[in-house]
Amino acid sequence: MYTLTVSLAALRAARTHAAEKDVRSYLQGVYLDTVAGKVVATDGHRLFVANARGVKSNYPAVIVPNETIDAALKQFTGEYARGKSLGAVDVTVTIDDNHIAIGTPTGSVTGKALDGRFPEWRRVVPKAEDVGEHVPAVLNTQYLADACEALSIARNLSKKAAGQHAIRIHMRGEFPTVITDNTIGVLALVMPLRNDLHAETAAVACRMAHEDALAYSAETAADVAAEAAAAVSAAA
Repeated sequence: MYTLTVSLAALRAARTHAAEKDVRSYLQGVYLDTVAGKVVATDGHRLFVANARGVKSNYPAVIVPNETIDAALKQFTGEYARGKSLGAVDVTVTIDDNHIAIGTPTGSVTGKALDGRFPEWRRVVPKAEDVGEHVPAVLNTQYLADACEALSIARNLSKKAAGQHAIRIHMRGEFPTVITDNTIGVLALVMPLRNDLHAETAAVACRMAHEDALAYSAETAADVAAEAAAAVSAAA
């Protein structure tokens, strides 16, 4: 038997990136990497990864099916809802062979791990030393989503078709970010935010993904934030 502790907010976020009705059944769930201490999800087009906590172990990693995740998340309502005071409370996940139990405010939700081998997700994450080639930009995410939606509307696309609409986002640091769909006739701009949201750089985030982090704690998070702040100051 093995136990991981995952932030409820991270679990919710990971669920948004798990595949739906994919022939690759092993993508239709959230991957708990018990060795590295990560919660990971991907649908082959995008990937989410966050730290979990526990005792370092060689216990086999498991893929928790979407249905089990959904059933557990439904139990977190009221003050546990997204954005509420306990919306990021820690959730305990117990693994016993292929059986999984997710702790909830009213007890637990159980399920069986998915069969199959989860992809080597770290191969997708850039190495921290490679991130320097990127130009960072600090944006309001709602404005970015609105810009992408506006381009879809301008092309007279249905909401379903808009989900398949290829958008190109040209980050320009402190200059406006340019959003296009690689065709002539329309573009959108999103102005950068003028504040210090550079508390965590992409390089530090990528380093986190590549390192085992079962002992990740408030102290470790503070060290990472301090390192990121120092990197920003050095680049300024």
